[in-house]
Amino acid sequence: MSCKIQVALDVVDEDRALEIARAVSPWVDILEAGTPLIKAVGLGVVSQLRQEHPDKLILADMKSTDVGGLEADLAFRAGADITVALGVAPLATSEAVQREAERWGRRCLVDLTGVADPVSRAQELQEIGVDLVLYHRSVDEETTKGATWSPEVCQEVGKLCQLGLDVGIAGGLSLSNVSLFCDFPVFALVFGRAITGQPDPASAAREISQKVAELWPD
Repeated sequence: MSCKIQVALDVVDEDRALEIARAVSPWVDILEAGTPLIKAVGLGVVSQLRQEHPDKLILADMKSTDVGGLEADLAFRAGADITVALGVAPLATSEAVQREAERWGRRCLVDLTGVADPVSRAQELQEIGVDLVLYHRSVDEETTKGATWSPEVCQEVGKLCQLGLDVGIAGGLSLSNVSLFCDFPVFALVFGRAITGQPDPASAAREISQKVAELWPD
């Protein structure tokens, strides 16, 4: 299985988000309605993405921390294929999202941002049926603490992959650093600013697609 490309639509204007999605859709596999976008305009944008891109996976980044089953149901009713729980929340929240995903025949992704021991948490998640996690280096830690993709951090990604989970990676990914992970069977690479923040998002997505295809050949 080749590595998927996910674009995080974290803009807060629905028209702009949909414009970017249309432009980059030939080059990406997963269209993510980011948390800021959903908070700004509501879950209707998920439905619009589903309608316009029936051949793509649509992810609703709900970042559920409680009432996970209810929030997952809302996301799936809107048309999402994948919804998100936060790994720092009680395990019961991820379990509720996972059960709802199973009921719908969809997927629960657990975002490990802020989790002190991602590998141990991932093992707990496996026990409740979760098989998709996101290793997410936070934007706030990058901008205020200078967080980088250190060798130690990359090794944690490798350990998650060794568990047999589908692993996504997010946080300041770009053409210049994706090769750090080319030895791992990564499920998806999440690009935000490297695509959405560029003058020509379609061109940026095309370059990234070509790079990822070279690093993760079928």
